[in-house]
Amino acid sequence: MSTPELLFQQHIADFLEREHGYERLGKGAAIDPTDVWMADVLWAFVVDTQPQAVETLRGQYGSAARDEFFRALRDELRHTPLWMILRHGLMVRGASFRLYYPRPRSAESAAAPHYARNHLAFFRGFRFGPRNEEVDLVLFLNGLPVVLLELKHEAGAQGWNVHDAVAQFARRDHARSLFRLPFLFIAADTSEVKVATDPRREEHFRWFNTGLANQPLHAGEYPVEFLYREVLSKDSLLEALAFFLVHVPAREAEGDKPARPAFSIFPRYHQARMVRRVAEEALARFVEHGDIGCKFLINHSAGSGKTLSICWLADRLHGLFKPGSNEKLVDRVIVLTDRKALDKNIRDELANFAHLADVVGFARSAAELERFLTRQTSIIVSTQQKFAWLLERIENDPKLKQQRVAFLIDEAHRSQEGQMGAAIRLPFRDPLQPDAEDSADEDEEDKLARIIRAHDGNQLFVAFTATPSAATVQLFGAAFDTYSEAEAIDEGYIVDVASSIIAYKTLFHLHCPIARPEQAFPQGVLAKALMNVAFQDEELIQYKAEVMLRIFEEKVKPLVGGRAKAMIVATSRLAGLRYFEILREKLKERAAGYKVLYAFSDFVHPVSEKTVSEHEVNELGAGELIEDRFDGDDYRLLVVANKFQTGFDQPLLAGMFLDKAVADRNAVQTVSRLNRCHEGKGEVVVVDFTNNAASIVKAFAKYRQGTPYAPSEPDQEQCVRLYQEILDAKVFNQDDAKAFCLLLEGKDDAAIQAQVQQLRLRFQFAVAEPEQRRSYVHLLGKFVGSYRFLNCFFAYGYALREFVDFAEVVGPQLIKAGAVSELMRQVRATTVVRASVQEAGVVGLQAGGRRKITGGRGGVGGSPPARMSIDEMLDKFRQQFPISEEEALFIRQVTEEKARDPGIRTTVLGHQGDPIYLGDVFRRQVKVMIQTRYGELGRYDELADEKYTDDGAIFDIMAVTVIGQHSASGQL
Repeated sequence: MSTPELLFQQHIADFLEREHGYERLGKGAAIDPTDVWMADVLWAFVVDTQPQAVETLRGQYGSAARDEFFRALRDELRHTPLWMILRHGLMVRGASFRLYYPRPRSAESAAAPHYARNHLAFFRGFRFGPRNEEVDLVLFLNGLPVVLLELKHEAGAQGWNVHDAVAQFARRDHARSLFRLPFLFIAADTSEVKVATDPRREEHFRWFNTGLANQPLHAGEYPVEFLYREVLSKDSLLEALAFFLVHVPAREAEGDKPARPAFSIFPRYHQARMVRRVAEEALARFVEHGDIGCKFLINHSAGSGKTLSICWLADRLHGLFKPGSNEKLVDRVIVLTDRKALDKNIRDELANFAHLADVVGFARSAAELERFLTRQTSIIVSTQQKFAWLLERIENDPKLKQQRVAFLIDEAHRSQEGQMGAAIRLPFRDPLQPDAEDSADEDEEDKLARIIRAHDGNQLFVAFTATPSAATVQLFGAAFDTYSEAEAIDEGYIVDVASSIIAYKTLFHLHCPIARPEQAFPQGVLAKALMNVAFQDEELIQYKAEVMLRIFEEKVKPLVGGRAKAMIVATSRLAGLRYFEILREKLKERAAGYKVLYAFSDFVHPVSEKTVSEHEVNELGAGELIEDRFDGDDYRLLVVANKFQTGFDQPLLAGMFLDKAVADRNAVQTVSRLNRCHEGKGEVVVVDFTNNAASIVKAFAKYRQGTPYAPSEPDQEQCVRLYQEILDAKVFNQDDAKAFCLLLEGKDDAAIQAQVQQLRLRFQFAVAEPEQRRSYVHLLGKFVGSYRFLNCFFAYGYALREFVDFAEVVGPQLIKAGAVSELMRQVRATTVVRASVQEAGVVGLQAGGRRKITGGRGGVGGSPPARMSIDEMLDKFRQQFPISEEEALFIRQVTEEKARDPGIRTTVLGHQGDPIYLGDVFRRQVKVMIQTRYGELGRYDELADEKYTDDGAIFDIMAVTVIGQHSASGQL
């Protein structure tokens, strides 16, 4: 009788033969035992597809031409990977030979007539060596070994899994051609996959899964169906060979950088998926509509390999042609990133795409950007700050305006503010939408907007972000491709920074000698102002600094092999300065052996009225960046104030002290500064002094599975309602706006400011109460912001545009700056009379999702799923856990949904005779599905609650109940 593992192998082998046209090789296959290739098959392919080159070689060597061909191949393999020879061809005595043909990109491609002649075959149970060892599957391309597979079945006699397959690869004799020639080594069990381009070490294998839990695509297939249906298909395999594989050359030791051997990069599943999907969607639109006017939001977590993803996508879009033609999809690709990524990350990665060396330009300055545009450079890398200028430049140049341009934007959430946000939105307005009013007096900006709308088909936007905001989702729509933080943590690419946050309560008593009880102030404004008083108090900072140093010495410093660094997030630049000064003195007193830095934007000290400079405070050298100084081993602490809370990557960061309240997306971005992996970095320490630890954990639960926001249509009437509310207040009217805009056109500053003064006096007379004045000014600002956003989607009449210009200039000047309000006068007189910090315990979020067996044979446990009705399950919960009726409703809803899920039913019915699989492996997969659904429903508290997430708790019992329901239905 066949074992489960042999059945699994047989299933995949049959699929490759039946669905993909692989030839099944038997014992009679002429496979060279040393070279592990089929010389007859390869030579026949060469003779068939390249007869002229073969005749040239025969003219020199006669009947020995074939021997010379294989001698040249063996020589080349001594210093070049087989996949690179396949991609670039083999030179034999001046004649060039192709060992395979890639899928043609255009009608003129040399590969067009030969692609179908590529020959794929597999050998199952390949034996080798004196010990008669076996590899489960070897895949051959034109007689050359290109992929090896080791397949395991968790329910087999030994209970082996994907980790055992990896270990088996690592134990092989890697000097053999069998383990040197293939470009991909695949370790898989029935539910998970790992891959490597170099099988010599277990650490080389990376997770290669579709998500937290792989699911079969069709009834009767294994959860890893995507592997044998998609990845090993002819088109996909040859695409990987022709396009996705990247060669990183060897590096000599230089300075503090050790020597590094050459290696190959193969994309992770989500990277290849994203590139293919974006390319296919854009190409389909181009074929159907003749334009590329579309936008994609890529929600990929930190640790997703985003820089490489951008490089692959730029390469793919640059090389795409309309099917059956020589017409390119895009004329140029423009990558927009921050300056540090431009100078380092993107440049380093693109350098490995050697075939792009002559078509990529890195524009650090406006002059370089202009030169690349003029030279028609195909791929341009520049900074996000130049985006608005780029769009305007394209629109104003007749040649550039006719081009189809793809913009790849790194970290879309940074693009929602200021000019860049406005620039990206303009092309997205519906060109078929009529204007609200036609006006002969349309200004130049409206004309520009109309032109861009008319030509928005020429622009493709792809935005990458790890934490999409609601505005980003509204702008781009639902995420087109998602690789969640949960996946990145589960696959070991980032550290789970929210698993345990040490919470301290900051306690303080305040006293104000001039407070007047009869006065009332807005609660939120007052609370924030008084919090700043407390968190800038000298004695409290002294006390907290001492606590931070103690925790750093005890818990953080020993991490990452004793090299760990920590960040202190201060509530303000002034508080940050005191932290820096106090910590610097304490470290000197202790002769600590390490130092502290302070990262901030320059400011004027409120007491000394002198400019405080980051460069001067840290004694930086000319042109030296503080992040480069922090790279040094002698700097272990970094105080930050409104800087480096996003976009700062320092893998040695393993500690964070939060003395500033952070919430929602900002909390995720800030604490995620610690999540970068580094050798020896297994845990991090987060300490919160703001009484906010639970909110931080909740924010991570909210974003862990991807963006929590659903796409929504912008509200066209929002700014119209705000405009009407302003007019109804009867402070200013349209005539005021019209007269003021005429002054603005004249650019007479004296006349403009004289009119502002008159308007301010009128405002003060019309609105007497200070709070009402602030509310009115806030209303004007809200109206301006609403219009700036919505005008990029909809066209409005000239009256609104005119009033916006008026409100934007006049509004901020209505309340004269510099006067100390009664609130601020009292706040400045307030002092801290008593303060302390007390440890309040640890708050944490369980990562959820798949658990990994990290080494050894590792079998599976579990027991058959118990059968229980949903009502019985709820009764059990009420007895065992304190759940509310609202919680019970959601438990019932999700359980019933999963009890009707046809995919779960197919798996359960297909494994009725395998209770260990259903009770352990599949139960954990269903638990992940349930947690994912809770995230979709916004039930983030439950995702952070141990009574739900613990082993044997609510989510586990729900999963068992779901499986039991399906099992019972199968026996009816």
